[in-house]
Amino acid sequence: MTRVLVIGAGPAGLAAAARLLEKGKGKVQVQLVHMGHHLGGKAASYRSDDGRFVEHGWHMVLGFYKRMRSLLARAGVDERQAFRSMGRTSYPYEPTTGRIHSLPAARTRADFLAQFAFEYDGLAGGDKANYASFMLQTYLRVLSDEPLTPYDDLCFNTWAIEHGLRPHLTRTSVVRLSRDGYFNFPEQISAYHMLQSMRLIDSPDSGEQFVCTGPYSEKVWEPLGQYLQRLGAAIEPFTMATDWLWEGRRIVGVKVSRPDSAGHHDGRTSWQEPAIPKAPGTEQVLRDFDFVVSTIPHAVFIKMNAQDARMWRSPYFSRLLNLRSAATVSMTLISSEPGLLPYRGPVFGFPAPLGIAINMTVYWQEYRQNPNVRSAIAFVGQEAGFEAWTDQEIIDFTLDNFSKGVGDLRRGTFSVELHRNRSDFERLLLCEPGVNQFRPGPLTPFTNLFLAGDWVRNDVDLICMEGAMASGEAAADLVLARA
Repeated sequence: MTRVLVIGAGPAGLAAAARLLEKGKGKVQVQLVHMGHHLGGKAASYRSDDGRFVEHGWHMVLGFYKRMRSLLARAGVDERQAFRSMGRTSYPYEPTTGRIHSLPAARTRADFLAQFAFEYDGLAGGDKANYASFMLQTYLRVLSDEPLTPYDDLCFNTWAIEHGLRPHLTRTSVVRLSRDGYFNFPEQISAYHMLQSMRLIDSPDSGEQFVCTGPYSEKVWEPLGQYLQRLGAAIEPFTMATDWLWEGRRIVGVKVSRPDSAGHHDGRTSWQEPAIPKAPGTEQVLRDFDFVVSTIPHAVFIKMNAQDARMWRSPYFSRLLNLRSAATVSMTLISSEPGLLPYRGPVFGFPAPLGIAINMTVYWQEYRQNPNVRSAIAFVGQEAGFEAWTDQEIIDFTLDNFSKGVGDLRRGTFSVELHRNRSDFERLLLCEPGVNQFRPGPLTPFTNLFLAGDWVRNDVDLICMEGAMASGEAAADLVLARA
């Protein structure tokens, strides 16, 4: 048996473990360790012991997430029960008009261009024609075989202006649709990543947006964990990797600690029995493996072996220090007032840090079944530039801004919860201009260590769950080729 240690139980780790077991055909033994008490990594969300809904942010599933949807189908997850479509319409708030506008998904690209040239009322007449012409040329470019990576050094705004877009249009929400509405990047983003998103979202179906009908961990990730166990995986929570032990060009051990599980189901996960036997706070070294697939987030990875100068001064590892990440922010508002956000799809374009909102009342089962909850609104964004703001300042700023577009959101409010996801394992890689030259692929200088995660280059190459799964499958394939 080839023994593989998979570190991390987010989308990348779960996809890697599934690929190893499905293609290994009984010849691969998988041990999956993760530091939390629920599966899902940065995409985890769950109900806490006191009944609260806990999440690291709102995660949307897009139509082009083919790997994710295929794996969930194999695991027996009923997609119709787990996800609901947002109706193929987005709602950009345009500061120039002070209104929220409707942006229906077009049937074809020709319809999309015609919509902007003649119908969308968030742009003036001349701006509509300019934007339609720019998008036509851009689509012709991304649909060709032209490599897009050379555009990584430019921010998308600069690239767009150089290719004919009027400069003031870069500030409109409709231009920022992919950056803000789909991928939650309120900062300047690499032109490569924006163009890559347009290449992947090549039809209304591929751009359709879906919302999970409840906590992700319970609806999606834990059923996937049960599928992995049926395939033979050993899944061990409360196990946090802290350092590598290496000899020559091989990883020979992984130092792990045991985070305190107090308050988390008395040391149990919500879906695994019996109780975790290891004492919290103890350290040990895992050595029983031939290969390691690490899906540790970048902000955590660069702190492992921090005192190992030989490792971190090497050309491979030193370049990883150039990558930056940002803390995500999420907020949930619960109100007894109906119709506070009367839109089925995402509303975006409001100022950071929380510039995106979605009315979850029609999606989350627990809210649909609660007669006291008439409006449940989820907000997401990034903390970059707002680190010094207090929680209350962010809450007030967000509610004031959205109230300008939709009316007073404070009516009937009886609960507002803000989550500042500042822990290293929760941070989101910034796809700023020039980032791709520093992003690693799955191969490392160690012959038995492979990387996966949304920060690792992959076929999708966007910072999203589908990209993470693509990288996990790629790392697993490299292991299988060497097993």
